[in-house]
Amino acid sequence: MSSKSLDQLTSFQRDVTQVLADAFAGVGEELYLVGGIVRDALLGRAQLADLDFATSAQPQRTRELLESVGAASVYLVGERFGTIGAIFGEAPVRLHVEVTTYRREDYPNDDRFPEVAFDATLIDDLGRRDFTMNAIAIDARSGEMIDPWEGEADIAQALVRAVGDPDERFGEDPLRLLRAARFVSQLGFRLDWQTEQAMDRQAPSLARISRERILAEFTLLLLGEYVDHGLDALRRAGLLQ
Repeated sequence: MSSKSLDQLTSFQRDVTQVLADAFAGVGEELYLVGGIVRDALLGRAQLADLDFATSAQPQRTRELLESVGAASVYLVGERFGTIGAIFGEAPVRLHVEVTTYRREDYPNDDRFPEVAFDATLIDDLGRRDFTMNAIAIDARSGEMIDPWEGEADIAQALVRAVGDPDERFGEDPLRLLRAARFVSQLGFRLDWQTEQAMDRQAPSLARISRERILAEFTLLLLGEYVDHGLDALRRAGLLQ
């Protein structure tokens, strides 16, 4: 594994990653670390994180591969979204893993529930994500980084920037409005100006989200190390009201 970010993983995280990389490659399937684990590795804070992977394998094959490498348990996380979960190790050293098939999403209406298709590429899959810092992938076998939206540079600049058109990203899931401010609170990042302007325009769409989901996201924001910055981001975007 050549990527320096993989060096930030614990030995157990690296071992599980290598075992899975070899298993998926052995049947001709792609496997990439994605999402929060990659972001946290680049920030040097991945030690307590679960592992999230994206793969070209269909869900049933993913399940079979996870079972074949000796996971302590394998379970369905979300059939609709092609996610299979697994647990490696035993308490207190236990690692949760989720592997999701590459997918494309289309939002035909305002109910936040997309139509999902599993005929996507890795780039398609990264393009549906919320912010550039969460749209980076690392090849689980070679360590090669795939970063089509320059998320690594945004992390280096401590910037929360939406993937592609920010109005589209927030329109797909208005909870992302609060997630943006939550990352400001947790990481001490600042908002990209185009992303912040889109938050202001899209603020009324937060009414589509249940109060329970809003409470959960807002609670995480309030627990952040830079909570004053997070609350100020909500204020500037007209979201506090």
